[in-house]
Amino acid sequence: MVSPLASLRKGVLRPRDAAHLYTQPGHQFQYWEEQGVLLKIVHGYYALVPEARRGLGWRPEVEALALGLGQADYGKNDVALMHLSAARIHGAIPRAMAIAVLAVPKQRPELKTEFGRITFVTRKVGDLKRVRTETELASGWVTSIEQTALDLARRPNLVLGMSEAVREAACNLFSRSDVKKLQMLVKEQRMGAALERLQMWVKDA
Repeated sequence: MVSPLASLRKGVLRPRDAAHLYTQPGHQFQYWEEQGVLLKIVHGYYALVPEARRGLGWRPEVEALALGLGQADYGKNDVALMHLSAARIHGAIPRAMAIAVLAVPKQRPELKTEFGRITFVTRKVGDLKRVRTETELASGWVTSIEQTALDLARRPNLVLGMSEAVREAACNLFSRSDVKKLQMLVKEQRMGAALERLQMWVKDA
């Protein structure tokens, strides 16, 4: 079933995004949820279920969900997957996690969903070194390998209980980093302490 919602070209939707399509978008979203076109994430946010996955008990990966939700609120260019989520996108964490970390322009409390927990970090996304990424719900930004390695070392305890995964991922990414890009980031973002911690982790590994 093809719905008019596909024309919005967003993976995560809010009823108000469809105000120009429906006179009562809230009621219409409930209808599309019953039809399996939408999947409710939390109050006010729905994932547009990929057509090929409808009726199959599809559950979105939390990284895709975080990116799509952030884009719904702030636009495509003002959010980026970072820290542990970026490490997973770059293949430094092989297993799926129930945690996502997203850089956003405004302070925002952590969001708990049945698909995982989203931690928001206030950053000026335009100042971060980023690369493009594709997820099942949205295409957008993810921090670069070098940026991610330094971010992990800078805030190893950002996500409670994940410090060991942070350390392993940071060492993995450090081994794949471009030294010149790393040094430039350290200078631009004053991350000398993060680099020292990262080098210490690698030495002790």
